[in-house]
Amino acid sequence: MRNKVWLVIIFIGFACSNDSKLLQQANQISHAVKLQIAPDSREAIFNPAFSINKDNGIVVSGETSLPEAKLALFSALEALEVHLVDSLIVLPEKKLGDKTWGVINLSVVNLRAYPKHSAELVSQSIMGTPVRLLKEENGWYQLQTPDKYIAWVDGAAIAQKTESEMKAWRNSNRVIFLPDFEVVKDPEQNEVVTDLVAGAILEVEKEHQNSYDLTLPDGRRIQVEKSNCELLSDWKTWELKDVSILTKTAKEFLGRPYLWGGTSVKGVDCSGFVKSVYFINGIILARDASLQFLHGDTISPAQGFLKLAEGDLVFFGRAKTDEKPMKVTHVGMYMSHGEYIHSSGRVRINSFEPEAENYNDYRSITWLGGRRVLNRIGESGICRVSEHPWY
Repeated sequence: MRNKVWLVIIFIGFACSNDSKLLQQANQISHAVKLQIAPDSREAIFNPAFSINKDNGIVVSGETSLPEAKLALFSALEALEVHLVDSLIVLPEKKLGDKTWGVINLSVVNLRAYPKHSAELVSQSIMGTPVRLLKEENGWYQLQTPDKYIAWVDGAAIAQKTESEMKAWRNSNRVIFLPDFEVVKDPEQNEVVTDLVAGAILEVEKEHQNSYDLTLPDGRRIQVEKSNCELLSDWKTWELKDVSILTKTAKEFLGRPYLWGGTSVKGVDCSGFVKSVYFINGIILARDASLQFLHGDTISPAQGFLKLAEGDLVFFGRAKTDEKPMKVTHVGMYMSHGEYIHSSGRVRINSFEPEAENYNDYRSITWLGGRRVLNRIGESGICRVSEHPWY
């Protein structure tokens, strides 16, 4: 009897050891897939989990926003030669039904890290931004913006749409609003409906000699002067041939307050500032400074700031050491003659030139280099609005 007990204990111990090894291998495979396809949780969801079922197969649960990541994972897991149980959800979740798209319907909406108003403000979106809906929780929606950024928004901020409704929106006659800010009224009731900020996109309901009747994404109606708008079809085909226009746009933000997570003329953080400048000129950049740092041609600190060109992004932070990795904490945009414009407390202009009155020693000694994005339009993280399928 004692021998049988020992045999059972040995068998259980062996089985547990095998299960532990199998789960370890599955997690190693998952980590490799994540590094290759979904390395940053700000831009992609990839959270598989593994367990062993009674048949000694691997149950793969969790969720991902990337069908290609799931395919890669299961293809790689086949090397383990065990039965795989597929419980990995590909977002959008089914309870959203066919309303898996949306358009931002308020002038500026706050995007949160978690589905509650007290959660960290991680970004913003402006009216007319198309978004992909992923999940719903207590009236909050997890969404993905055109720059791939993933966050949560209050359901009141979006007009939910089906794929066919989004197609109709993309094919509609639309305008982009260009001034900094305006409070607008209903053309019939003459009552305030909303405010607008630069970059808002709206559908044209009716054209008058000097104005447009416009429809907001949720159906509200406003009237805006033609001089404040440009047809989106014309704006999207416009090419940035004179980079000084970027500097002109950037200077329109001077004095605007720094706002963590801000991406509009009402307030901007450092990456939201350069992102807004580029978007107003038809180019979508990655959201955060550390993400923007990954894209474009490199100008290293060793080359010096004189190698920078107008419109280049300039990055600041902690240089790599033997003990710590590099950390990007700030970004601005280079103008000319050693000067760059950035959001730090407020949008301001500083200089790399030690003799200049607006020289910033702290920024100069923490400069990590520049990125020339205009040479890389069309690559990952640098996309023309005209080439983005969501618009």
